Amino acid sequence: MAWQRLELAREESLGTPGPPLEPGEKRAVRVGDREILVLRLGDEYFALSNRCTHAAWPLTREPVEGTEIVCTLHGARFDVRDGCPTGGPTSKPLATYPIELRDDELYVRF
Repeated sequence: MAWQRLELAREESLGTPGPPLEPGEKRAVRVGDREILVLRLGDEYFALSNRCTHAAWPLTREPVEGTEIVCTLHGARFDVRDGCPTGGPTSKPLATYPIELRDDELYVRF
């Protein structure tokens, strides 16, 4: 497994460097053949599959409640910390990936 830097398009505010995501923000990014959802809760970053394991619905615009992301298509819920389902019609977890913040850039490991 190797670390890869994530290319997150972000709007620069007057050229001031800052974190790649603000608290509560999430973005989808493609790395090779993987579509990853990257999100920030407080000071922590998480990287997981961007598709619900029940119906492959994209999770990019789905709500986050506490540490759970909710797939509004059929009500599946997943804990973003480990990808495990916490409710709804699925029993298969989302894939999760180790993620690190280094010098205001995010790196994920596959």
